[in-house]
Amino acid sequence: MINNYMDNDSRQNQSMKKPVTLKRRLLSLIVLCWIVPVIIIFLFISLSYRRSIINKTEMLMEEGLKNFTTFHAQKLDEAITISKKTSYELVIEKAWRKLTKNEMNDAEFYKEVIGNLKSKYYNDKRFVMSIFYLADKPDRLYYTSRKPASYIDTYYESVKEEALNITNQDTTDAHVKIINDKIYIIRNLYTTTNYTKFGTLIVELNKNELFDGLSERNDYELGFFIDDNKSTIVYDDDLNLDSRKPILNKLKTNFPHLKNRNIVIKNAGTYVGLLYKQKFDDYTLGAFLVANKNVIYSELRDLTSILVFMLLFIVPVFVYMMYFITKHITLPMGRMMKASKAIEQGRIGSQINGDPMPNAEFTYLMESFNNMSSEVKYLFDYAYNEKLARKEAKIIALQSQINPHFLNNTLEMMNWQARMVGDVAVSKMIEALGTLLDYSMDRSNKKLINLSEELRCADAYFYIISMRFGQRLRVEKEVDQDLLQFQVPQLILQPLLENAVVHGIEEVKSGTITLKVFKENANVILQVMNTGKGMTLEEENRIKNILEGIAGSITNGRGKHISLGIRNVNERIKLIYGEEYGLTIHAVDSVNTVSTITIPYDFNLESTKNKMSDNHTDEEGHRNLKISSL
Repeated sequence: MINNYMDNDSRQNQSMKKPVTLKRRLLSLIVLCWIVPVIIIFLFISLSYRRSIINKTEMLMEEGLKNFTTFHAQKLDEAITISKKTSYELVIEKAWRKLTKNEMNDAEFYKEVIGNLKSKYYNDKRFVMSIFYLADKPDRLYYTSRKPASYIDTYYESVKEEALNITNQDTTDAHVKIINDKIYIIRNLYTTTNYTKFGTLIVELNKNELFDGLSERNDYELGFFIDDNKSTIVYDDDLNLDSRKPILNKLKTNFPHLKNRNIVIKNAGTYVGLLYKQKFDDYTLGAFLVANKNVIYSELRDLTSILVFMLLFIVPVFVYMMYFITKHITLPMGRMMKASKAIEQGRIGSQINGDPMPNAEFTYLMESFNNMSSEVKYLFDYAYNEKLARKEAKIIALQSQINPHFLNNTLEMMNWQARMVGDVAVSKMIEALGTLLDYSMDRSNKKLINLSEELRCADAYFYIISMRFGQRLRVEKEVDQDLLQFQVPQLILQPLLENAVVHGIEEVKSGTITLKVFKENANVILQVMNTGKGMTLEEENRIKNILEGIAGSITNGRGKHISLGIRNVNERIKLIYGEEYGLTIHAVDSVNTVSTITIPYDFNLESTKNKMSDNHTDEEGHRNLKISSL
């Protein structure tokens, strides 16, 4: 662990001391000697003047927006005051009282209400329409309008629902609403004595009169919304164009979060927008201003023209410098680095091809690199093929080992069985032994076989060994049937089963061997568990040393061939699949011992052997080294 930390520290120190590339040094030189001075001059000329123009323009827009808000607030307050006088003058209230006492009929009441509405709203150009209805008869309307009679349909289509909602509320406040681009004041009327709600008044304001007296601005467009941002009233129809929608959406989104008497500025494309929020007694007004940056910041054009004129002299020189560095240094270096990375990624023998280098220095480096890459390719192929041949030979040698001691014991049992019982048992013993012999000899010389074949060999071994132990041995199997066609190395279960018999079953009066095969995450697990006397910590350490191939861990005497067998299994698995896989043997408790083989579920032997040879093809026809099979 300490060595790992030291290695990490050394690598970090090396990365910190890595020299700066030539390309970076050249770019740094250009930046310091050319770009930085030019930028300083441009900033000095433009920023202070530009900031001054922007601040002045924004200040004028803020003042204009506040004046716009004050102007419309005054107009709205006047209209609200007139609507409140309807209650204070008691004309409609007195008529209602007489109607409820039957001192006045419906026609007289109608005449009285219409007369009052005309005197206050019809003759006032600030109002387009006025409507009154009794709280208990909302469908009976009393109205006056400057528009045609069909204009009352607008009330039923869009205003009625909002008016009835306010009627159902216990409030005397004047509600200012923007509905379908029209402005309405809706308020409930209450008696002055016992505070009884008897009706609701709705008046529509004349937008033309509302904007009358506001000087026309060509630099920007104005508008506002009341209480919420759902509907707006615009001073200029240009605000309804699609080009203004992004900036309007930004302003509307900020309205609920804006504090009273605060201004927020937003930008969207070529437009800038200002939003001002101010709360009044009966409503909250959100006034907004939208301007085209190209119009309001027109004074910046002169400054831009001067800067562009300066750039026309400076940029060509800078471009030529970058072109020279790119063509003669950066691109050649990039081609060489690309080829180096290709070799680093495993494409041994990569060459720098294409157009000639732009100068003699890089031409020499390219030729030297290509020659060196070819030599590395040749040496790598030689070493790799030699290592692959040695690995194949070792796997074949390990798989060819057969346990003669086991075969002798089996033949003795068969001989004893022939003398003691009839021919049927002998026939079965011979058949089981034949299965083991054929499987062990591996005439097909295959590296991997189906799990079903390996289990067939295990069944033959179970049969033979059960004839020896009889009722002393109990065998249990739990095999995932979906894994029967899964490829495994040959002869890896039989050594584990023999180890379970010799070191487990033989030492007790009766015992159980359990064989399990199942998939766990991305691995396949082959597990043999046996009962017995269990293992001590010292025995577990000895078996660990045997599996790791530590010299002197296998001693002569009883069980030597079994130790060689389990080491054989572990080595073959690691050779085929890698060091992270293999065999482990440990005690579960004082009675049970488990042997576990772990191999990957997704594995292709041929693709593993050919992986590097497929990636390292000889592009220039170098001679190939042929290694005969061992």
